[in-house]
Formats: sequence, structure tokens, C-alpha cells
Amino acid sequence: MKTSERKTKTFIYEGLGFPVTLVNTPLRKVFGEWVIDIDMTRLQLVVLRALAFKSGRLTKHELQFIRKFLNLTTAKFGRIFGVTHAAVIQWENGKRQLTPSTEFCIRLHVLGHLRAKAAEFRDLYNAVPLEVLAKEKIRTAAHLEIDISQNFKVA
Repeated sequence: MKTSERKTKTFIYEGLGFPVTLVNTPLRKVFGEWVIDIDMTRLQLVVLRALAFKSGRLTKHELQFIRKFLNLTTAKFGRIFGVTHAAVIQWENGKRQLTPSTEFCIRLHVLGHLRAKAAEFRDLYNAVPLEVLAKEKIRTAAHLEIDISQNFKVA
């Protein structure tokens, strides 16, 4: 590793609208500043998959990230899940909570967008049962944790 490169044990990245804890993150010195040195498109895809499998409820910021990543307006997003654009805006403003079943459908939609294999849909069903989502409260303090060394392996 060059002197202008290093790794940090953990790094809190907030560039997606919510905090994501990045573990084993490579850094590079650019114009005298240390910046994360990862493929940001790949990071967004890894975060999107992690949100689908997140054990807790999705936050309003995570939901907005999903919608924007999928390049959907609030109206189109709402039509996909059988609600109005106003309902989507209320979800994203935190004025209305997603039902557990709608949240699960959003997670399934994310996996479909990522072209997940059938086994991954089964894994989601087993990892995040609806009855668990129904009992969960939305916690904004919980960070997603992404291990860069595991999710960014060079093939």
C-alpha cells in the first residue's frame, strides 16, 4: 500500500441520506485530504441489497433512497404499491408509517430490481418474517454496516 493509501477500521458515510458504517474502508489522499476510495455505484447496489435484508424496519430516509435509486417519482412508486403519491410523501416525511406488508413488498421489489435468484427471495422470507416487522418499531439510530473487504472483492 502506498503512503497515499490506507484503510480505516470504520467510517460513517452519510452521502446516501442516512448513516452507513463502512468497515475496512480503503482511503486515498487527494489534495491533502483523506477520502474513501471505493466504487460509489457499487456501494449503492450493496446498500440497496442490505436494505432489502435489514432486520429492522426501514426508515424514511432509507425508503427515499430506495425510491430515488430506482429512479421512480413518488406517483410511480405509489402506483407500484397501490397507494397515492401523497402517501409516499407522507412515508418519506415520517408522517405516516409503512404497513409491514407494504414494506415487505418494497423489499421484494428491490430484490426483483437487483435480479435476485429464487433462493434470495426465500432467504428474505426467512430473514425478515412479516410478524417480526409487525412488532418492530422504526429506529433511526441503527446504522447499516457494510464490510468493504467482503462486498467489494475483486473477481
